[in-house]
Amino acid sequence: MVAPPRLTPDQQAVVSSTARECLVIAPAGSGKTEVLIRRIERLLNESRGQSFRLLAVTFTVKAADELKTRVARSIGEEAWRVDADTIHGFAFEWLQRAGRAVGVAPDAVVYADQRDRVDLLRRILDSVGESYPDQRVLTDILNRIDSMRTDLVSPDEAPDETIGQLSFRLPEIYGAYLTALDDAGGIDFAGMLTKLLELFELDPSVLRRIRRTYGQVLVDEGQDLTRAQATLLRTIVADSVELFVVADDRQSINGWAGGDMRWAEKLAGPNRHQFELQHNFRCATEILTLARTVAIHFNPPRSDASTPPGTPTGSVYSDEAEDSAEEARIVGDWIDDLTHNGIDPSTLVPGEWNQLDPEDIAVIARTRYALDDVQRVLEERNYALSIQVDAESLLGTTEARLFHALLEVGVNDQNQPAWRRIDDELVNVLDGYSGVNERHRTLARLREAVSGTPVLPVVDFMSRSRFDAEGLERVWNGIATGKYFSGPDLERLLGWWSEYRASTRSPERSGLGLLRFLLRVQQTRPDQPGIRLLTTHRSKGLEFRAVAVVGLTQGSFPDYRSLDSDEAIDSERRAFYVSVTRASRELLLTWPRRRRTRYGERNAEPSQFLQEAGVQV
Repeated sequence: MVAPPRLTPDQQAVVSSTARECLVIAPAGSGKTEVLIRRIERLLNESRGQSFRLLAVTFTVKAADELKTRVARSIGEEAWRVDADTIHGFAFEWLQRAGRAVGVAPDAVVYADQRDRVDLLRRILDSVGESYPDQRVLTDILNRIDSMRTDLVSPDEAPDETIGQLSFRLPEIYGAYLTALDDAGGIDFAGMLTKLLELFELDPSVLRRIRRTYGQVLVDEGQDLTRAQATLLRTIVADSVELFVVADDRQSINGWAGGDMRWAEKLAGPNRHQFELQHNFRCATEILTLARTVAIHFNPPRSDASTPPGTPTGSVYSDEAEDSAEEARIVGDWIDDLTHNGIDPSTLVPGEWNQLDPEDIAVIARTRYALDDVQRVLEERNYALSIQVDAESLLGTTEARLFHALLEVGVNDQNQPAWRRIDDELVNVLDGYSGVNERHRTLARLREAVSGTPVLPVVDFMSRSRFDAEGLERVWNGIATGKYFSGPDLERLLGWWSEYRASTRSPERSGLGLLRFLLRVQQTRPDQPGIRLLTTHRSKGLEFRAVAVVGLTQGSFPDYRSLDSDEAIDSERRAFYVSVTRASRELLLTWPRRRRTRYGERNAEPSQFLQEAGVQV
């Protein structure tokens, strides 16, 4: 077994602290994950044989799963005492256990797709004969509602405003949306937090159970907590549960969703013990120098961590392109050179391996749209790519996506988002299909609607299946034959089933349990082989040996909507800081003089962040 890395004195102080409430300021690359895991290991080792559990709250499902894997590898049988999940995953699990008092059933449908939430608003307006605006306006209304829920503003407290040409006022449509969600047996991500807080008030015994279960709550990426998240965690911790929060205001990039460092500070409380990690172990000196130059421009300015002795120099390159297409070719050439020749050995420490696997390379942009040209060029050059998508998008055939949606309908035939996905699939592949009438949606009627079509076998199979433990085994034995679909889709679904079976005992398996597992899969970044194409927000928490940050023009990165606000620009600056600090050894910064937009090509100026970073343009 490889020995764990030796901790620095400042890291050891954090791991060893017995303070009841701790806040750790952890800059990029400072080893916060190692510190978090070593603290968990210490707590478990010192309390062997005890029954209290530790709750680790992470920013992503993938981070939670990796944390549990590493702890299990090092601590062995005591690892069962660690529950690691996102705040939404934790809240939803407790609501499924005990949420009937607030209208959340165990088979509650998660409204994760914005299209389904917009459809609820349309239904509200239809029910009162109101003509509704286009989808963009409905989406804006939902964003207003979500913002209020994130700030714990109830419908009664909402501003008494009109909305466009609607007769509804904001408090009315806010309240109507929540009612429609309840009537549909659904819950969305904001509701997972507010409903659990509501449950604590209605049934304090649930809160007492949680406090008896957990001896310590450990929170990662605290700088992106929202008011609702911090309030929920503070309610749980109160004066009885220990608290450990890791955060860095320089990496706070979720302000658009209500995330802010001040909520981490309020969660940790005024009597907290505060620590700061001092070293960046990830970035080579050239990259860290650039990052520190950027950090000087933060509001308020902040110094950054230093590199330990023996850190390689690394390299930072920049390039200007005529347009977005040429920029993509520049990135393609840079990747060609890296994959064929590796990193320049003179920029590494003696003996450091200079060759790169595709998974060591990432291309990062402010938006997914800004990666399109790079994706096209790399596909033309036959590179394997890992593009961040959800689990449903990983399924490539109509039959496989239908199987996934039909499983949801089989568990709960009132699952309207699943029915919507079924209709979307069939409208695209069957001539004349207009969907099953909503008032008469059943699997039998769906089977009639697809009679004589290529998708009938999978619909027929699922409509005759049961989804208890024994029935699920038959379902997976059936699809394993390859009769309904095959290839990568079959391999992926069988892999998910195998993971679910390995994590549960046979009597506990159910369709609902499997759907909970698949919901986690949908929130986990896929580990496909290939060069990573990522937005800044998707790159959070990751690191690569070589990173290209593309599309660095004023109006693109920083986003044009931020240009009139110092606060918004500072949020964009933190996003740039996060992007460049994903690189450990080589960094490329590129920008086009003409950038492609949805409305055609436009002249572009270099991003102000390039000048702030000391890059000559």
